[in-house]
Amino acid sequence: MEKLPLLMLPCPSTAAMRGPTLVDADRGLLVSLVCDDDGRERQVGLLFNKPRAFRKREETYCTSWHVKDAYDTVCEVKPSEWVEELRKDAVPEWRDHWTMRHFIVYLDGFGCLEVVAESASLDDTPMNSAGT
Repeated sequence: MEKLPLLMLPCPSTAAMRGPTLVDADRGLLVSLVCDDDGRERQVGLLFNKPRAFRKREETYCTSWHVKDAYDTVCEVKPSEWVEELRKDAVPEWRDHWTMRHFIVYLDGFGCLEVVAESASLDDTPMNSAGT
């Protein structure tokens, strides 16, 4: 399996003042954190559009593979045994219907997040007081 870097966080997760938090919102799966950006608070988010599955490992359970190349960087895993497993488990009429890409990111103090989704992007939409 190969990890192809796609997106880098605009500030390091080591500068997180709050978060990271994981929210399963209507618009997708959102990982957000607030960073100290030269003395100013900056909200940073990663949005996974049309998520099909996700799994998270605490830092204690991460191997070097989970961290290498994925520290503060969203990578795509290719080829993905996990995507193949999900496709195999889907009912036949939906098996090839969805775009399913395997993403991985490692964040300091959070661990490793893997998501099977259609796409991943940086998100700068502020969270409201309800956390969505």
